[in-house]
Amino acid sequence: MEDTFQDSASEDGGFDLRQEIARSAFADMCHDWERNQKYDRALQLTIARLHAAGQQAHVLDIGTGSGLLSMMAVRAGADSVVACEAFRPMADCAERIIAANGMQDRIRLVKKRSTKVTVGPGQDMERRANVLVTELFDTELIGEGALGTYRHALQHLLTEDVLTIPHQATVYAQVVECPLALSWQQLKTLSNADGDILLRVPPEVATCRGSSAVFDIQLSQLPAGSFNVLTDPVPVFKFAWSKHQELINDRCEQRVCHARTAGFPQAVFMWWDLTMDREGDVLLSCAPYWAHPEHEALKKKHSDNGSKRRLPEGNYIPWRDHWMQAVYFLPPLKIPLQRGQQFVLQSYHDEFSLWFGVGKQSVKEPLTAPHCTCGWHIAQSRSRIGQLNDSLRNKRYLNYFERVFSSDSVVLVLSEGSLLGLAAARMGVKQVLLYEPNAISRRCMEAFVEHNSVANVRFLPSADALEPEQAATITHVFAEPHFPSAILPWDNLHYGDLLKNLRPLLPASVTVIPASGTLYALPVEFVDLYKINAPLGSCEGFDLTLMDQLIDQHSTFADSPVEAQPLWEYPSFPLAGTTRLIEINFVKDFEQSKLERGELFVSEPERLNGIAIWIDWHLDGSHSPKTTISSGPLVPVEESSDETTRWNTNWRQGVHLLRTNPNRKGTIPWSVKFNPVLSNVYFRFDEEEQ
Repeated sequence: MEDTFQDSASEDGGFDLRQEIARSAFADMCHDWERNQKYDRALQLTIARLHAAGQQAHVLDIGTGSGLLSMMAVRAGADSVVACEAFRPMADCAERIIAANGMQDRIRLVKKRSTKVTVGPGQDMERRANVLVTELFDTELIGEGALGTYRHALQHLLTEDVLTIPHQATVYAQVVECPLALSWQQLKTLSNADGDILLRVPPEVATCRGSSAVFDIQLSQLPAGSFNVLTDPVPVFKFAWSKHQELINDRCEQRVCHARTAGFPQAVFMWWDLTMDREGDVLLSCAPYWAHPEHEALKKKHSDNGSKRRLPEGNYIPWRDHWMQAVYFLPPLKIPLQRGQQFVLQSYHDEFSLWFGVGKQSVKEPLTAPHCTCGWHIAQSRSRIGQLNDSLRNKRYLNYFERVFSSDSVVLVLSEGSLLGLAAARMGVKQVLLYEPNAISRRCMEAFVEHNSVANVRFLPSADALEPEQAATITHVFAEPHFPSAILPWDNLHYGDLLKNLRPLLPASVTVIPASGTLYALPVEFVDLYKINAPLGSCEGFDLTLMDQLIDQHSTFADSPVEAQPLWEYPSFPLAGTTRLIEINFVKDFEQSKLERGELFVSEPERLNGIAIWIDWHLDGSHSPKTTISSGPLVPVEESSDETTRWNTNWRQGVHLLRTNPNRKGTIPWSVKFNPVLSNVYFRFDEEEQ
């Protein structure tokens, strides 16, 4: 099997598929017990109803993945099953899984896209199918091309009286006032501690509608009190998957709403549900907990099962990372609503995307899909915009600037898109040199310079553009640090590499900010996140261990021991206090390799399934909390707790996922190595030796 999987990963024109296999959502979806059970139940009901009516059930499974739904169809009594899967390594794995479960003679596996499948005697399908089971959906429902795939199948592969599983989808929208979400979209005015405005936002940035890319998050994990719902959930679109004429690409629906409470309509929260069978007996909802139809029942079930640990409200409902919810930002027009006030919610979709608007009345001219016109939403991620708007973070930087900068200061900024660096120019320093190698980011910063009439700024399109004469005048080097290419927080150690290369040009007396960065680790029990790495074994009575082997094999080649995750979306319980791993100093020994070793001491080690890792940036050598910018917990973690850890919503952290082990010892040996040549950090956690 290993050789076959290896061949599959290398035969596609040299494109390495290992990462895609290792990080695919196949395993995540198979861990979704509600999805599995409700697809299974819908298949049982649909096939039984056909048989009761004297009809045969010929099933087509599009995008079979592991083959799970096809095997469910066989178990439910289908007369024939055809499964198609275009992703060759997954199709090869499905073939072996189907055989391992003794169904190789009951399921015909076609290793191609459904749009390439042929129908007729001796072809891929002997006949058209009268049952279609598939899950072609993403967070946005239609973002993976479901409309086109369904239309093609209805026209070429299915009977006119086909029963589809799911039968129908409904998209819901809820208008909200959510300053937190808006902080990921709109830049705010930057002021100092006295309230003096340092930087105003250019109008073309303030009015930009932002990126068209879907913003999918776990809405159930938004901090309590961070949003105000202005409407009940509103059903805005229905998709009847068996009706070809209704599956059109472009639609606009306008719904009259009444504000539940006063507030500004800033965003729309969106999710969808699936009516799994034609009679509507089985419903699968992707709603956040406050709108989930089974939240209270599932919460009571958790309590009745005798669980002593109280979960966050959002974790009683079924967890899934492949179908989340999404945030859509409304056009930046401040339309105040009063309680009970009538307004119109405008909902739109094309073949792949959704977008929304609000107004006091219906509109004749449709609202076009959003796209960024200012450059900021192209050059910077949403979480980065959130960082730029983080008032506590900005306050710490600006307070420090006031202490260390003077009218004679010449500041070199080695971060990209640093409004804080630009703000230094408004704080009385002599000159600011902004390193901006990215043309789009540089234009964004130039717009701020022009709008705020900042004169004492010079842009450096590359580090080589710094002339020796200019470098000799520099008194301070500042970095947040931030680089758009960074995925993990410590990828921003690239700052040290830039600084190292410029050192020969800089005065020996130059002040470096930050002076160092320290990495920390926290052993945790994730409530749900561990499932993306957990073995499947048996799933709804079927043996899927071959899929575990496929993912394990390719993870060995593709996966870093640490991956980036926004941990505020994935609750966890700390199983110990914070452990310092390694400190990297930018002032004196950045060019030296460093190796640190130690042990994590874990209470209740049988619960351990992950290690969270982050970096703190120390602006100076004091390591004072007032001069430290942390990407870690909002409140220091000093011991294990039955309360979940609170994380900053503007940062991703690193995660090393482990598989639970009832015999694990209470100590985890670790080692961390810093390579200054590559500005990279390597981690090893030796849980496998226990």
